[in-house]
Amino acid sequence: MAVLLADRQLGVRTRGLPVLDAHGAETTNPPGGLRGPWPGRAQPQPDGTWHLAVDPRAGTLLVGDLVVEPATGAEWTVLLADQMQNTDDPTLTYLRVTARPRAADGTRPEGHP
Repeated sequence: MAVLLADRQLGVRTRGLPVLDAHGAETTNPPGGLRGPWPGRAQPQPDGTWHLAVDPRAGTLLVGDLVVEPATGAEWTVLLADQMQNTDDPTLTYLRVTARPRAADGTRPEGHP
């Protein structure tokens, strides 16, 4: 078994739980302030998404939340997040996130064109 070490600092900006507006449509808040950063890892994938390893102190991540690398300003929009629990060593627990890069000035709320 290989252990991939952290290669950058990652933080999160969450939008909170969705609520229903007066018309019954699901809405979320804009991303909140930065939490973190903590040691993490980011690897680009052939399909254009990224696999991110985020510290579990980030808490629950939902679709549309942001993972941020403050040192470079890079941001990714969360598509899927799962907590990976290591039964042998709890210090190796992490959040496995599939995300796509966030584009500045996009036409959708999450920043994608």
